[in-house]
Amino acid sequence: MSLFRRAFLYLMRKRVKTITLFLIVFVIATLALSSVAFKGAVQTAQLNVREALGGCFVIQPNYNKSTSWEVHSDENGEMTGATFRGAMPSEELADSIAAQLDGLLGFNLSGGDAIRAFNAPDGYDLLHVASGTSLMDAELIVETIADGLENLNDLYATFGAHLCTNSALDYYFTSGEMTLLEGRHLNEGETGAVLISDELAKQNGLTVGDTFYLRDSNRYLISEHIKEPVYFPVTIVGIFSINGTSAYQYSYECAENMMFMTASTLEKFSMGYQETDEEIDLFHTIHFYANDPEDLESMVEKVKALPSFGKDGDFTVTVQNEAILAVKGPLENIDRLVTILFLLILGIGIIILCLILSARIKERIRETGILLSVGVKKSNILLQYLAEITVVTLLACTVAVFGSMFVTKTAGTMLLQGTITDTMESYTQQASSDDYEIPEGWTTVDSGDSQIVKESGTLSQELTEITVSVHTGEIVLLYTAGLLLAWGAVTISSIPLFRLKPREILSKMS
Repeated sequence: MSLFRRAFLYLMRKRVKTITLFLIVFVIATLALSSVAFKGAVQTAQLNVREALGGCFVIQPNYNKSTSWEVHSDENGEMTGATFRGAMPSEELADSIAAQLDGLLGFNLSGGDAIRAFNAPDGYDLLHVASGTSLMDAELIVETIADGLENLNDLYATFGAHLCTNSALDYYFTSGEMTLLEGRHLNEGETGAVLISDELAKQNGLTVGDTFYLRDSNRYLISEHIKEPVYFPVTIVGIFSINGTSAYQYSYECAENMMFMTASTLEKFSMGYQETDEEIDLFHTIHFYANDPEDLESMVEKVKALPSFGKDGDFTVTVQNEAILAVKGPLENIDRLVTILFLLILGIGIIILCLILSARIKERIRETGILLSVGVKKSNILLQYLAEITVVTLLACTVAVFGSMFVTKTAGTMLLQGTITDTMESYTQQASSDDYEIPEGWTTVDSGDSQIVKESGTLSQELTEITVSVHTGEIVLLYTAGLLLAWGAVTISSIPLFRLKPREILSKMS
């Protein structure tokens, strides 16, 4: 009788023991495959987090350098305020830093100004989106526009001009506070192109490709005694949406009324840049992005070593990767726990299999003795045991594949998504918008940027679109590792029996 027939007859005759062994192997295989699949999903989640949240380091003027401030005093010599006169970021500075960094994705310089927008030269103003929190917000906008060019302070009728060199790398978009809905982003040095919000476009019936006109604000024109403003046509190349709400009192400060443009566009209509040969500071911040946010810390160390940085330098550099770190920690903890769990499953599984198989083989001393007495070799008997465990293992692993699919799609996915969501919501609630400190009692002009209170659920939903699934490679690994472990357990369990001499086996049979 062949060993395969003997193996089949034994499995059928010992149904209860076969089912028990099957269930044990099934549980071990299911837990092992689920842990491997979940570990792969955690690593994918870590990569997705780095790519989605990006992370960057930011260069700004050193506002804490006291010698960079010009103090204003009244007639009595008492300080009334101060204006920052220190060095500001420039494209030359950005290029020099970028040339020294490897693995850099790109950078963007940003600044701000206040402008007026019209449907045509000497035409009517574009309508603001009344999104300020003040009850007088809409009324002030209407009154300011009605006063026309004679209004000395037309701040309420102005729009925010957000200057950038590459809007695709502007922090509003990379942080997820804004999303481009239609059109394209602005390119470096592009002139006559703008991005506007979807709400502003809807308010004025504008779409991608439409043109309107920009000029200086009244308060600048009058203060500089300019009677003939320059109206410059700009074309809408993109429309963005805001993933949150602006947190300012008046509409001119809110992101809904912000227009993205390059510095070259501003210079075309702003008289301040056309009537002077001096270099004017346009930017106040540079955001640098790495291909892999894991390299940010090393990049910052290189930048801090440059002469313009340090305690008394003209610029400061800070890392903005708090969101990545907030999610990275819990994911790394889960990864370690899954690794420990996997090792425990393997270790305990091998011990359990060895104990069970050892007990089963000891119970088969009589059968082994009879086979040896009729001339069956020990190697042939061992191959029979291996054939039996092979059949059970293959069946158990096959069923375990479907069992682990159910486990990973329910418990695994819920755990991973819940971890990211809870961490991101906690981070969003604790995040602060203060990037630097201004010396106490001193003031500086408004940068022109808008602030957005970001909806905490938006980014969490993007990050948690992760499904823990079982892949083909993991299934192959399960079958391979399962068979090797099962064969190893059978071989180890058989050693004590096969070391016995035939006479010793016969004595034990009696």
